[in-house]
Amino acid sequence: MSDRFRLLRDRALRRYWYGRVLSLAAASAALVATPVLLYRQTGSPLWVSALVAVQGLPYLVLGPVAGAVADRCDRAALLRAAELATALALAAIPAAALLGPVPPLLVVAAVAVARTAFVFADAANFGLVPALAPPGRLAETTALLFATSTVVEMIGPGLVGAALALLPAPYAIAAGAGASALALACYAAAGLPGAARPERSSGLYRDIADGARWLLAHRPVRSTIALGVAVAVSQGVFVSQAVPWAAERLGAGGDGAVAGLLFTAWAVGGLAATVAVLALARRTGRRPVAFGAMWIAAAGAVGCAFAVGVPAAVAASAVWGLGYLAVVLAAVVWRQLSTPDRLRSRVNTAARMAAYGVGYPLGGVLGGWAATAAGPHVAMGGAGAVVAGVAVLSLSGLRR
Repeated sequence: MSDRFRLLRDRALRRYWYGRVLSLAAASAALVATPVLLYRQTGSPLWVSALVAVQGLPYLVLGPVAGAVADRCDRAALLRAAELATALALAAIPAAALLGPVPPLLVVAAVAVARTAFVFADAANFGLVPALAPPGRLAETTALLFATSTVVEMIGPGLVGAALALLPAPYAIAAGAGASALALACYAAAGLPGAARPERSSGLYRDIADGARWLLAHRPVRSTIALGVAVAVSQGVFVSQAVPWAAERLGAGGDGAVAGLLFTAWAVGGLAATVAVLALARRTGRRPVAFGAMWIAAAGAVGCAFAVGVPAAVAASAVWGLGYLAVVLAAVVWRQLSTPDRLRSRVNTAARMAAYGVGYPLGGVLGGWAATAAGPHVAMGGAGAVVAGVAVLSLSGLRR
């Protein structure tokens, strides 16, 4: 890990890294605080599931457009504009709380705006990483940025969840808006090489079709998308049902501290994955690491289904987080190294669209349905079955 962190001696990369961490911390804080706010005001798992579904819809609708836009415009300017929109959207929730109870629809709308901005920011980020990487260090730079940002994305909600035991949820969302504003300042100070490489283009639609044709012709890259969808389904179940699970199955009542502990355990497992994935990938390859981690994620999900106390639930959540992030990290590095620069925003945005525009909201909806019908622990077990099934199907397809 120390060798990869030496990459941060580069001024532009370091300031970009600060901004990326702050941006994802803001998104992660909102990820936990908004479901807790809705659950406390409505007492409905379905409202929470609806919120999770809305978080993924912008990727489903705008993913191809965002990728094509990022491949043909100034990526740094696009990133800054998206971060500004996120800060303003999140700030609307605590501003409304000053006047009284926050309407549930306002929470959903604000999150939808923030997630729409995230789609365009994410597309810009995929194109910026290769431009910031030192020569010959793309794999290490990709691993550093996406591993640390994913860990922050998990640790942030855990810390916010613990703080929610003492503070109202709108305070946490206000802190997220502030973090987003600080991220914007970091991006502005970094002097990012944001302009995309010029290419001859006959229109946005043709650019989207060009990326789709390349993706359809490359089975290994498609397999990374299948794996990403599977673990995103499991993540959607975990995020949407962690609060009801803690309240109904683990005896935590409406206290957000236990849910925050579960998110923290997930993050600790993810931190272990960041240490292990690149070392294992050098010995066995990125594909075996990705498929092996699928089984770890499935085991963690099934363990959550059978956990009857907080210690067992924390341990199973950590295993789940370990497998989840190991799959994500191995797949992202695998895909970045396999995709030409002119298509990186489009191909990676398509992968994220499939994972977070289809898999993540699908997991949220199915998790809410299963939890309403049979309990949150049943939803957890079902997520494990989905992950294991996709691992078997994807691996058999690659072998053929």
